[in-house]
Amino acid sequence: MTAIIVIEPRSSGIALIAAAARRGFAAHVFSGNRGKRIPSREPQACAASYTVVDTVSPNAVAAAACAIGADAIVPGCEYAAGVAAEAAALLGLPHLQPEAAALARDKYRSRLHLAAAGLAVPAVARIAHRRDVVAAALQVGFPAVLKPARGCGGVHVTYVNSLGQLQLAVERARRQGIDDIGNDTGKVLLLEKYLDGPEYSVEGYVGQRGPRVVAVTEKLLSVEPNFVEMGHFVEASLAAEERATLVAYVEEVAEQIGLTLGVFHAKARITRDGPVLIKMAACLGRERIYRLVELSRSVSLPEIAIRSHLGEPEPAPDADAKPATCVSGLRFFAPVAARFAGATAVERIRAMPGFQEVEVHSHIGGTVPQLTATSGRVGHVLFTAPDRLTLDLRLAEALRVLRFCHAHKDT
Repeated sequence: MTAIIVIEPRSSGIALIAAAARRGFAAHVFSGNRGKRIPSREPQACAASYTVVDTVSPNAVAAAACAIGADAIVPGCEYAAGVAAEAAALLGLPHLQPEAAALARDKYRSRLHLAAAGLAVPAVARIAHRRDVVAAALQVGFPAVLKPARGCGGVHVTYVNSLGQLQLAVERARRQGIDDIGNDTGKVLLLEKYLDGPEYSVEGYVGQRGPRVVAVTEKLLSVEPNFVEMGHFVEASLAAEERATLVAYVEEVAEQIGLTLGVFHAKARITRDGPVLIKMAACLGRERIYRLVELSRSVSLPEIAIRSHLGEPEPAPDADAKPATCVSGLRFFAPVAARFAGATAVERIRAMPGFQEVEVHSHIGGTVPQLTATSGRVGHVLFTAPDRLTLDLRLAEALRVLRFCHAHKDT
């Protein structure tokens, strides 16, 4: 049986296991299984096997994959993209070039690389030491955004509008440590010019014709200074010309970074001067975006990822040309006060037109973190509708039924 290795499946990466099973393949999970790297029970229950491996070591991953007889090695999260590429290269399996994976992971290097190719990127400066803070502020100016150079998921991403705010944010990041699900993202921070404009993510794959965009996702973000994602909508409400410009820009970014197989997830803002990149990831986007794409465009990005890493000649012929059959949307919620209506409310939501998912985290009634990161969210609802207005009404009604207060801004 064809054996697929999925390294550190998290969030959307868990869907890779089911995608492999739908093709009749055996999905084998590799995890470091240490500290915050311990995954949920779902990957362990659904996988053909679960192996504890040093998943920061390409040699260790390659040895364990060779013992299983792996046919493909797929990253289950953004942090695993580099080791998946290197381990697959060691075994002679289809792989992304390790240099491309490394370039996608390092926002500073990718910014410089793309700027040299003539593509729009935000003004950026590195902060490796405290002594770099003032120079970075002078180089970039304010308002600006501070973030880890190799982070993902919005960890320590902070809006700053003065030198004092920047110094406090840098000290806070250094004091708390730049860690995400057990991954040390390094001590280097970036200061980037704040991009004024609506934010989108762009989902795609790399086929025989190069990078191809499948869907554009509209974002709903929490209030600044944090940028917690509180909603996703597929397909985004964009004029045809504006969407075409964004798609062409992101496909060129993926080409310049050197993505040659698999799927990608980009984020960009559309400024008055056009689209500008926030990030490019050589893996599935986090959370349930892949599911929104499946519902709206009848395209399975997890299956495309599996097929591509097996070296199949065309992951999804004309997948990017499929028309949207509906619009789909997901709204997270974060209570100001714990006023959950209970199980009856959940059942009411399940009976609503267009219902797909509802999740309420178990820590309701206990201590809920502030909405400065994704840990401050306490659940989500996911719906489909024939048009965006109807979708917005359905999501708003579902949130009203749950009786949560929300802090957000439309972007």
